[in-house]
Formats: sequence, C-alpha cells, structure tokens
Amino acid sequence: MPRLFTYVIKTDAGFAPNPFHGVCTLNCCKPVIRRVAQVGDWVAANTSADFPAGPGLLVYAMRVTGKMPMSEYDAWTQRELPEKLPFARSRDYSRRAGDSMYDFSHNPPTRRRDGFHAPEEMERDLDGDYTLLSEHFYYFGRFPVELPEHHRPVIHERRAHKSDRNDPYVESFMEWITSEFEPNRLYGMPSDMPRTWERVQIGGRP
Repeated sequence: MPRLFTYVIKTDAGFAPNPFHGVCTLNCCKPVIRRVAQVGDWVAANTSADFPAGPGLLVYAMRVTGKMPMSEYDAWTQRELPEKLPFARSRDYSRRAGDSMYDFSHNPPTRRRDGFHAPEEMERDLDGDYTLLSEHFYYFGRFPVELPEHHRPVIHERRAHKSDRNDPYVESFMEWITSEFEPNRLYGMPSDMPRTWERVQIGGRP
C-alpha cells in the first residue's frame, strides 16, 4: 500500500514544490520526506493557519513517479529540463522559481546557484539527499481546495509531517483526487507569487 505524507506548507512560491514544465518536483525543503518517500507514495500539503482562505486546504498532491539523488537531479535538469534551473533575471516567473539550485559538478564542494533559497538554507536542503519527481500531480496554488469531511484527518497542523496516521485514508484519498480533478495542470498560480507576475506566460523564453 502506498503511503501518504502530509505537511503544512508555509510558503507557496512555486519553488518547493515546483509544479512547472510538466513535472512537479520537490528538491528543496522537507528533507525527511525526500529521504524516506518512495516511488508510488503520495505527498500532499495543506494551508497554514494564516492562509487568507483558512487553514487545512489542499495546496497540492503528487504521486511520486521518480526519485533520484540530488546530484543526479542536477545533471538531469541540465541535460533534459534546463527550465528547472533558476534564472534570477528571467522575465518568466517559472524560470526564477527553478528548484535545481545546487550545482554538484564541482564536487566537492557543492555550489549554490542564485535561487529562491538563501545560503543559510543550503545545509537543510542538502540534508534531504534526494529529489522527488511526479508526472501525476494536482496543483491548486492560490486556489486550494477543501477536502471531503471523511478525509480531513489527513490534514496536518504542526511542524514536520505525518504518514503512518494517514494509512486508513490513503486508498480513498487516491480515489477521490483522481476522480475529481484532472492531473498535471495548474489550477492556480502559486499563492506567494507576486501579483505583478499574474499575466506572465508560463513556459515562455527567458
């Protein structure tokens, strides 16, 4: 049986997770989840108490379809999906939010690219060891959705995450989300994306 990892997302800027360019990726933040989640598991996040629409709303859910060491993700993005590399001067917000921000080609040491995370967050990011990838995801962003009443126990309210306590709800959660929503689309842009970027064409050239 797949596991369902749930956590509170404090910042939804399109960086962690990064839902752009057809693959939802988690390469920074949540180091424990990135280490222990396996292909076939689900990862989902709900809003915090200070979210304007209220707490406990589903921001995104992804079925893990790929997992690789962060160093392999770095090489893979450079080779296959360079749009995930952060480009701070891009006029395309999705390029600014690129999550492949650690360069392992000079190992040692690993170098930090200019991205959304500050230098003091590098140690925690690298502690996750792995990157989670999904080609089956649901991203709601600034329009998070309410879970059905019988699924509300999976909502997380504190730090860290939970998974074992979600076991009774995994199968029904999968049935609900796959039947109610179309996968691999952005139902809303990131809630913390500046409004000045509202009309930016995602996927445009830098």
